[in-house]
Amino acid sequence: MVSSRGGLTELLAILSIVDLFGVLPIIVLPGQIAKCGWLGIPLAIFVFVVQVFTAILLGKCWVIAETIEPNIVHKNRYPYAAIAGLSFGRTFERIVHVMQNIAVFGAIIPNLLIAADNLYTLGKKVYSENLSFCICLIIIGIILCPPIWLGSPKDLKWISLISVFTVSLVSILTWILMIQIPNNIYVPVPKLSWSAMIIAYSVLAFQFDVHPLILTIQMDMNDIKKVPFVVIGAFFFTCSLFLITVVIGYLKLGGLLNTNLLNMLPKSHALNIVIILIILQICLSTAVSTTPLFQNIENYLHIPKEFTWKRCVLRTFIMILAILIGEVVPRLDLVMSLVGSLLTGPLMFILPPILYLKIQMLYQSKTKHSKKMYYSTFPSIKLSTDIVSRHFISLALIVMIGILASGLSTFMVIQNDQYSAKLMPSCFMKFIHYTF
Repeated sequence: MVSSRGGLTELLAILSIVDLFGVLPIIVLPGQIAKCGWLGIPLAIFVFVVQVFTAILLGKCWVIAETIEPNIVHKNRYPYAAIAGLSFGRTFERIVHVMQNIAVFGAIIPNLLIAADNLYTLGKKVYSENLSFCICLIIIGIILCPPIWLGSPKDLKWISLISVFTVSLVSILTWILMIQIPNNIYVPVPKLSWSAMIIAYSVLAFQFDVHPLILTIQMDMNDIKKVPFVVIGAFFFTCSLFLITVVIGYLKLGGLLNTNLLNMLPKSHALNIVIILIILQICLSTAVSTTPLFQNIENYLHIPKEFTWKRCVLRTFIMILAILIGEVVPRLDLVMSLVGSLLTGPLMFILPPILYLKIQMLYQSKTKHSKKMYYSTFPSIKLSTDIVSRHFISLALIVMIGILASGLSTFMVIQNDQYSAKLMPSCFMKFIHYTF
């Protein structure tokens, strides 16, 4: 088994994940949590715990997979799908491959939209009231192209360092501005809403889904067995910032918290600085979070790992596609909630426990028979009593919760999306309207 490969230290791996989470938990998620009433915070903590647990399971799957099939290290450009293939065969590997790519691609669009929205807000204040949001979206896409041309997380160390510093600074400045909000505008926190909680679950799942990236980071780590420490450290840092922001928001604004917290902050030069920092951080975070998608596609197209013009062309094309979709989508939270409910749920709740159980079974079979294992060697391995007693019940419960939550949230999100899309025209619809 390969346990050391000379890449990221544990600290840099933590910073890469914090960079992935970015500033959206600070400026977008508090409003979603506030809509749930006072149960929003327990809901968030529950989702965090499950995501940490299943992300650690996924990291352990790779460690065990290298023991079972050492040649799997050659598939380190698409590790999640490789684990799925080792467990259930080539067809399942392709399915997971597609799901992961769509989930990561879907995550690009909210980043583009929130960055463009902040650039639009800043531009109106500083330059012109006639600045177009649709143009801002194109500008953000152009700014993003050079960073995304870089390689894997180990090649983006300086980006992660700058990004995490920016996240910390944005959090502190946001807290200061929130504390300055007058107390007389406070509106009581709304009562419990099950529909709001289901939507909030999908947004939380989307924003804190580290699963597509965690294995990519693990491939670059000095010691791949340190993934639990890295995941816990990253979640502790970002979730602490998030929860502090939510508590201040509950106390100062209550029910006034909305999708973009910046809209509720008092206008000042400090707020303009926060907006600029947010735009910068989102651009840096997108460069890291899109790595699994780019590496998967580049592997499929046989584009080498080294920096080439082919990589630049491919990644620029994907960014152009994301911009075009962003011009069609009317709202940020529509994309976040739909991707979170439809794709992130399975990748976060359902697949990691199933893959972990299967990998454990393969490992036990290898130990008993003491021979090299291949995909086709395990057509019908049965669950052992040891695994049932130690893992099966708790992991099966997580899978069932994931199926139920994903199904309900997808249904609720589609209903809300259909209604909201009618109220807020997209850039594409505005273009059609003004042209014809």
